[in-house]
Amino acid sequence: MRTEEIYEALLPREVVTFDEIVELVSRLSVRRDRTYINTKYVQPLVRKGRLRRLRRGIYSVSAGVKGVSPDKILVASKVKERYYLGYHTALELHGSAYSAYNTAYVCVRHGDGFKEFKYDQYTIKPVFSSDIEVRVEELMYGGHAVMVSSRERTFLECLDRVEYAGGWEEALKSLESMSGLRFDELAMFTVDSCNSFLTQKTGFILELLRSRSIFYEHLQDSTLDRLHSSIGEQPRYLVKGEPGELNKRWRLYVPEEFEEYLRGV
Repeated sequence: MRTEEIYEALLPREVVTFDEIVELVSRLSVRRDRTYINTKYVQPLVRKGRLRRLRRGIYSVSAGVKGVSPDKILVASKVKERYYLGYHTALELHGSAYSAYNTAYVCVRHGDGFKEFKYDQYTIKPVFSSDIEVRVEELMYGGHAVMVSSRERTFLECLDRVEYAGGWEEALKSLESMSGLRFDELAMFTVDSCNSFLTQKTGFILELLRSRSIFYEHLQDSTLDRLHSSIGEQPRYLVKGEPGELNKRWRLYVPEEFEEYLRGV
C-alpha cells in the first residue's frame, strides 16, 4: 500500500482523526499496528504537507490550496466522540447566526473535557454540559455527520448562557431569524428545566420576537400562558447588574435600551 493511495482516500474527508486513518488503512491493507501506520503513512504525509496536524490526533487533509484554513465546525466535530455543537456554533449550523464567529463551542460532559486550542484564526472551546443527548440531533455538514443541539435546545441555551451566543445583541439578532422552532416543545422543555429564571427569560424573549419576526408570528398565547404559569414571584434582572423598568408580566427588570438590539436587522 503506497502512501499516495492513502492520501487519495483521505482527501475527500477534509478533516480526519488518527483513529479514522487507522480504520481506513486497516480496510485497505493487512497492517493495523498504530505505530506502524503513524510511521509509514501519517508522518510522511505530514512532512510532504499533505496532512496538517491541528492538535494531537486531529489532522486536516490538504488539497494543495495554500492559505485555506480547515473548517472550524469539521474540526470541532472531531475532538470527542461524545459531544454536540452548541450555542453560537449551533446558531450557525441552523442557519440563523447574525455574525460569523471564529470560535466553535463543543459541548461535552465534565469527564470528557479537553483543553481549549487554536489554529489559524479559529478557537475550539469546550463547554461542559450534564446532558449531551436530550434534544441533540445529527446534521449533515460538508458531507460529514455532526451532532448539534436542536433548535429548541439552542434557543434555551443561548438565553441561559448568553456569553456563548455572542452577548445579548448577537443572540437576539440571531434568534430573530431562527425558523422552524416548535413552540410547544420549546415551552415543555423550558418548564421541564425547573429553572424559573430561564422560564422568565424565555417567555419575555418569545413575546418580544413575536412582535418583530415573521418566524414567531404563529406563536400562540396559550404557549406563553404555559410559560407564565411556571415562573416564580421573585423579580429578577434580565441583564445582571443592569437596572431597568419592571416588565410586570415576566417579572424582569429590562434595561431601557434592550429592545434597541433588534433595530437595524
